[in-house]
Amino acid sequence: MLVDDYTKDAYTLHAQGKSWSEVARELGCTAAAAESFARAYQRRTDAAAAEHQTALF
Repeated sequence: MLVDDYTKDAYTLHAQGKSWSEVARELGCTAAAAESFARAYQRRTDAAAAEHQTALF
């Protein structure tokens, strides 16, 4: 599994209501790493969205 897969999976699993411990168990890492992966995914997607945002006014 690629790191990008881990980041998206961690974000998605947590968004579905799983605890960081449950996410970590599924990904085979620590809870801190799972949370870090999810935050990295969110930062990356937020930055990409902001880059493509157009001014409304």
